[in-house]
Amino acid sequence: MNTKEFIKEYLLDNGYGVYATIVDAYRPQMAFLKKTARFRRWLAEELDIPIEKINLSSLNSALQQQRKKEAKAGLTVTANSNFTSGENSSTRQKSGFKFSKPPSGDDKNSRIQEM
Repeated sequence: MNTKEFIKEYLLDNGYGVYATIVDAYRPQMAFLKKTARFRRWLAEELDIPIEKINLSSLNSALQQQRKKEAKAGLTVTANSNFTSGENSSTRQKSGFKFSKPPSGDDKNSRIQEM
């Protein structure tokens, strides 16, 4: 059984994770078509199944989850490399920062002046 037949049977059985499998298998075609609705139409023709059998919102959700995973994987790499350099610069900033106090001759006197 090839991938196309497997996905067709899996989709018709409404198997768990079928849309994530579709996104993984057909990622280049989804990127080419750009819109989930267009991809749905293409997939229905590709698998030779009725378009109504492909849930558009589930397909879109699987695509969004895939994009989040890719974005998180990309940010993790850059965040780790920036984290160490950012940590050093923030440490330097914290050590050099001093809080200022308004001048006061007597600590017991109130600094609030009544009008």
